Amino acid sequence: MVGPLSAVGFVLLAAALRTVLGERLPGLTVFSLYYPAILGAALIGGEAAAALALVLSASICWLMLHNARGLLVPMSTITVNVLLFVATAAFVGAAGARLRWLLRRRRVDILRLGEREARYRALFEGVSEGFALMDGVWSDDGRLLDFALDEANPALLKMFRLTPDIIGRRQSEHPTRLVPTYIEACERAFAGPPVHLEIFHARAQRWYDIRLSRVGDTKLAQIFVDITDRKAAESRQTEMFDELNHRVKNNLAAVSAMLSLQARAADDPRVRDQLNKAVDRIATIGEVHASLYRVSSTDEVDFAAYLRRLCERLTTGLIDSERVRIDVDADPAMASLDEAVALGLIVNELVTNAAKYAYPPPAGGVIRVELRNRPGEFLLKVSDDGQGISTGGSPTGIGMRLVRSLVQQCRGELGVAQDGGASFTIRLPEHGRPGTCSTQSPLL
Repeated sequence: MVGPLSAVGFVLLAAALRTVLGERLPGLTVFSLYYPAILGAALIGGEAAAALALVLSASICWLMLHNARGLLVPMSTITVNVLLFVATAAFVGAAGARLRWLLRRRRVDILRLGEREARYRALFEGVSEGFALMDGVWSDDGRLLDFALDEANPALLKMFRLTPDIIGRRQSEHPTRLVPTYIEACERAFAGPPVHLEIFHARAQRWYDIRLSRVGDTKLAQIFVDITDRKAAESRQTEMFDELNHRVKNNLAAVSAMLSLQARAADDPRVRDQLNKAVDRIATIGEVHASLYRVSSTDEVDFAAYLRRLCERLTTGLIDSERVRIDVDADPAMASLDEAVALGLIVNELVTNAAKYAYPPPAGGVIRVELRNRPGEFLLKVSDDGQGISTGGSPTGIGMRLVRSLVQQCRGELGVAQDGGASFTIRLPEHGRPGTCSTQSPLL
C-alpha cells in the first residue's frame, strides 16, 4: 500500500510545483519535475511504485501538451517528447528501484553483521579457553622478530594474570620472555598449516595446549587450553603404571626363581627339563610385559622388535651360541597383547626344540625365524637345516601340544614340513581383529 500512495503523492507534488513554478518560470519544461517524483517513488515503493508514477506523469504531461496545441506545436513533436520522457523516466525508475534493492540488501547485511558480531563477542568473552589474535613483526630477511597483541579475551587475561592494557603492546615490551619452542611453532603456523603444541608456563606453573592458525598475511589466531589437571592425571597414571610394572616384574621373577630352585632340586631329568621350560615360558611372558612398558601402552606391542629381543635372550640364556645361531628376518609389525604372548610362547618352544633336536651337540647350524606382515595376516616361520622330524612328520610332546593349542586359540593355521630340516609355519589370517586370540594355555 505504501508504494502506490508514494507514487501518487510524489506525482501530485510534482504537478503542483510545476503549476506554481510554471507561472513564474515560463521556460520551465513540462517534464522537469516528474523525474525526481519517479525516482522518489522507486526508492520508497520499488519497481511497481516507479511504474505507477511513470504512467501518471506521462498522462499528465500528455494532457498538458495536448491542451497547449494553441502554441502551434505539431502533434508529432508532442508524441516524440512524451515517448522520450517515458524512456528516460523508465531508466530513472529502474535505477531508483535497483538502488532501493541495494540499500535494503546493505541494511540486511549490516544487521546480520551486527548479530554475528554480538555472537562472536559473547563467545569471545564467555568461553573458558584463552584466545589471542597476534600481529607478527618481521625483519627484512623474513624472520619473526616480535608480536603485537591485537585482541585477547578475558579468559586469556585471567589465565596469564594480565591486565587489559597489554592489548596493543608488543611482546618485547612485556617482561615475560617467549620460549624458543613457542616462537618456532608460530613461524611454522605462519608458513603452513595450523600447529598444535603443549607448553609449560614457568611463571604460572601451568601446562597449556596451544593451537595456532594463520588468519592473514601477518595475523595469527591462538587458542590456549589449560591442561594442567590432565597432565597431573597422566603423571599419576604413569606412576601407578610404573608401580604395577615393578610388582608384576617382581612377581614373575619370584615365580621363576621358585621353579628354578625346584628344577635344581629335582632328581628326575625329565622333571628338571619341564621345570626349566616353564621358567623359560615365564621369561617369555615377562618380555612381552617389558615391551608394553617400554612403549607405555596396554594395547599393542612392537612385535618385530619383541621377536628380536626374544631370540637374543634365547641365544644368550639357552642356546650355545658357538654352535647354533638364530637369524631373525622380521617385517615391521604391531600385535595385540594376546597375540604377542601366544606367538612369543610359540617361537620359544620351536626355537628351543630346534636347538635341542635339530642340532644336538656337537652339531651346529642356523635357526631361521621369519615374520611377514601382510594386510590382515601374519606369517611366522621357524625353520632349521638339522636332522628333521623323526616321528613321521608329526612331532609330539608337551611343547608341540602347547604350540598347537596356542595356534588354535589364535584362530591360526600351523603347517609342518621337512626338506633338509624342519619347518614350522604359523599363519594368522584374522590378525588385527579384536578378540581373535585369547591366551589361556597353562605354562607347564
